Amino acid sequence: MARNLLLAAVVAVAAVVIVGAYAATVLMREDNGGSVNYLRMPPATMAASLSGGGIDGYIAWEPFVSEAIVGHTGEVLFWSEDIMPEHPCCVVAVSQDFLDQPNGPEVTKRFLKAHLEATQWMVDAMADTTSDEYALLKTLAMEFTTRNESVVEEALKHLEFRYAVDAAMLSGLETFVDMYIETNQTTLAAVQGRGYGSVEDLVVTYVNETYLEGAVSVAPASSPLTPVVRAGYLLGDLHQLAYYVAWNGRVLGGEQSLFQKYGVVVENASGAPYANGGVVMDNFAGGNVDIGYLGAPPALIKHITIGTKIVIVAQVNIEGSGLVVRSGSGIQDIEDLVNRTIATPGETSIQHLLLKIALDREGLDLVLKT
Repeated sequence: MARNLLLAAVVAVAAVVIVGAYAATVLMREDNGGSVNYLRMPPATMAASLSGGGIDGYIAWEPFVSEAIVGHTGEVLFWSEDIMPEHPCCVVAVSQDFLDQPNGPEVTKRFLKAHLEATQWMVDAMADTTSDEYALLKTLAMEFTTRNESVVEEALKHLEFRYAVDAAMLSGLETFVDMYIETNQTTLAAVQGRGYGSVEDLVVTYVNETYLEGAVSVAPASSPLTPVVRAGYLLGDLHQLAYYVAWNGRVLGGEQSLFQKYGVVVENASGAPYANGGVVMDNFAGGNVDIGYLGAPPALIKHITIGTKIVIVAQVNIEGSGLVVRSGSGIQDIEDLVNRTIATPGETSIQHLLLKIALDREGLDLVLKT
């Protein structure tokens, strides 16, 4: 209890600082600063659209950023850590219906044990790029993303895998909810209508770290435990590589996967992998996904607006997104984006929110192109 109170106090202070800084940028906006147009677009088609002249730039997650860099069709105007250092990105979430099943909490802990071991294996592999483990990591990343070695190597430089729930993660989630309220995608009344007293209360309640804490003591299993986990994740998203690492037997030498080691039977949910986190949330709502990897912002907004019953139980990564502009376009700073068209994964994505923060700081508006 004391630990939770201390964490809440740290989060409250961090949230005040981050939200205050964001509010200050909004207040400093100039009425005649100009506007930037945006289109909604799946990240998988962004690089091709940029190369073909359909857009002037795009903001996306890895490896879709490095794909343009390595292909010499685009260059990065800014990385996401330039806008919001150590911002949370993807998370692991669990359906409340799954947790309510017999063995649901125990299977969730076993799944998370595999997730945290996969994450730590990746962190260790990336610490020594001359190791056999790093070579295997690249191979797995190439298979998971269907991108070549050069793209994968470049992309791995720009994100950090992390599973722990910490104060920076929680304060970042509060910032995202505050932005949804500021942009009229939801309201404080809607948050309170879900039974939360405040944005802070929403975050510290919606994120339940007890399953991750319980996963630490999970031991290898002699036999699998039901129910089967139907897993949802995003198409070609390098951020979510931990899922593939935990699923693939080569990490442990070929005899079994990390999921099998801890007695979890995992299968891809119907329709997985999905285009974006909003689709993962739709499949949670439809009862098709038990445990999913997705961006934190869509996990928040759809819980608030339509009441999707999930719980965030772990982190997946931080940072790892960037804004790409066409090579040779002459775009050298954010002000040069005025009257240009930028593709984003959609209003609920973290990439869209980060773009809005960057534009707000320069007094620029973000307007949907019709």
